[in-house]
Amino acid sequence: MEDIIAVEVTTEDGHRAYFMTWGRIQDAVDPEPIERLMLKVADKFALGGVASSARLCDSLREARDAPYFYEALIAFAHQPIPFGPDYAKWRRRLQRRMRNGKDIYFMGPWGSHSEADGGKISFGSDNF
Repeated sequence: MEDIIAVEVTTEDGHRAYFMTWGRIQDAVDPEPIERLMLKVADKFALGGVASSARLCDSLREARDAPYFYEALIAFAHQPIPFGPDYAKWRRRLQRRMRNGKDIYFMGPWGSHSEADGGKISFGSDNF
């Protein structure tokens, strides 16, 4: 897992949305804790549907076409990680904040790509 990660959340109707947040906070390598957390907090964001699954992206590249990808990347790039003696305290604080839906950047709904709709992208909500 990397320091900054992307998570894909899929709604019950097949729409996808991407989120950017801190990696290595819930677990250094296991994606399951962040995926579970994202399902718990997804209703705090304008997904345009009910979240049914969450998946840690292999890299940020998977989310690069999300509407607010670059804004999210810049926002996280401006926040340094305090490696060293302050890291453990910073990590605990982020764990609490992330459980409340904070320090998670909603990059916007991306839609679904299905053969039924001819592969067109359909957005779940205009409320970014």
